[in-house]
Amino acid sequence: MGKSVSRNSAFSMINKGLSVVFPLVTVSYISRVLGAAGIGEVSSAQNLATYFSMAAALGIPSYGVKAIAQSKRDENSCNKTFSELFTINLISSIIATVVYLITAFCFKINNSNTALTLIFSSIIVFNIINIEWVYQGYEEYGYIMIRSFVIKIVSLLLLFIFVRKKSDLVAYAFIICFGSIGNYVLNFINLKRYVKLNFCNISLKKHIRPIMTFFVSVIAIEIYSLLDVSMLTVMSNATSVGYYSNSTKIVKAVANTLTGISAVLMPRFSYLFSEDNKSEIKKLSRQFLNVTFLISVPCCCGIILVADQIVEVLFGVEFLPAISTIRILSILIVLMPLSGGVFCQLLLTAGKEKSYLACVLIGTVVNAVLNYLLIPTFTQNGAAIASVVAEFTVSISMIVATRRTIKVNMCCRDVFSILTSAFVMSLTLVLCHKLFFGQAVWMRLLVEIVIAVLVYFLCVFMLKNSASSKIIRMIKK
Repeated sequence: MGKSVSRNSAFSMINKGLSVVFPLVTVSYISRVLGAAGIGEVSSAQNLATYFSMAAALGIPSYGVKAIAQSKRDENSCNKTFSELFTINLISSIIATVVYLITAFCFKINNSNTALTLIFSSIIVFNIINIEWVYQGYEEYGYIMIRSFVIKIVSLLLLFIFVRKKSDLVAYAFIICFGSIGNYVLNFINLKRYVKLNFCNISLKKHIRPIMTFFVSVIAIEIYSLLDVSMLTVMSNATSVGYYSNSTKIVKAVANTLTGISAVLMPRFSYLFSEDNKSEIKKLSRQFLNVTFLISVPCCCGIILVADQIVEVLFGVEFLPAISTIRILSILIVLMPLSGGVFCQLLLTAGKEKSYLACVLIGTVVNAVLNYLLIPTFTQNGAAIASVVAEFTVSISMIVATRRTIKVNMCCRDVFSILTSAFVMSLTLVLCHKLFFGQAVWMRLLVEIVIAVLVYFLCVFMLKNSASSKIIRMIKK
């Protein structure tokens, strides 16, 4: 285990951060070109394909990381494990593609045009070579970051070249698919450096049960993540889907970046649990939890306070109804890194997949019920409330389930420093908003963000949060 967890965490966060910066650029441009209805139509088509690509992947993206991390010390064992998982993925992807096409065209579940349906089917087909889990198992987060950056740059150039008017929905859908497929192709080309594919003497049966356990967990959490758009599509209209889709892009991009801080823990926790080194697990968990809260709390507060400026700068006046939606969803910035970060990694690597599944299923039921009750009256805001309550339920359930295996507590001093610093930052933002009122919106937003960040971290360092010195050392390295 020679790779630095801190460095991998930094690579993972930078990679997730790219997923924030690029959508901020693209969503601003696309919102003005396609409008709310156009974005809603593409999102609805993408949503259906996402369900099937998730089914094609089964639970391999999560189980594969754990399996590779535990077997990579023996080259033959690792090659055999990879070949078996690749074969299962190949079979499931072919089946999922066929079922998707039958569902889309024969039962006409998707109301989007035929071209969008066919284009998004490519994500399911190319899932055959979706082997990101190999690189995660080997903790190659530096490679993952660089590769992702290259694909995003190319996608951005294609977007500006080919998407220029409201009718360019097909080109936009193609570019979305390229963002995923490009990563898959580069991963497969580079694969021979780590594992070799060999179909001789493989045994698939031993992997089926753990994969299906992971799959049920993954599908449950993805369903409740995608349920909002699905139910909005059925119970509301494309415009509401557009408002909600753009709101979630902003909030979840930030939340997923923070989740990336802890994503590197799965291979490391898998190794530590196999060594029964619970003291190191507890130490790492505490450190990552502190850093997660250190960044998520001010991000949540900041987005709530400047949501109106974000919408005006990025989306335009057509998306003003999305302001309240973003403010509601901003709570996810604190909750998602909990349910998808440290506590998720602890449950999955400790062999508590059933507990993880139970937590996710509770959230799925809560989300579905609240969507049904709230969307008819509050449209996209109802879906936002349902999403927040469901995520809160999942987070609390995971914290309770984790404590049965290993107790992770944050230092009271760290909690105090974070909350106090966030409060001071919020007051500063309110004051800046009044002082710079009347200036250009984009300039006011930029100045407020810079000042807020400086004030927050100054307070954090003054209050001596335990992560502050470590962050400085990481930046220097």
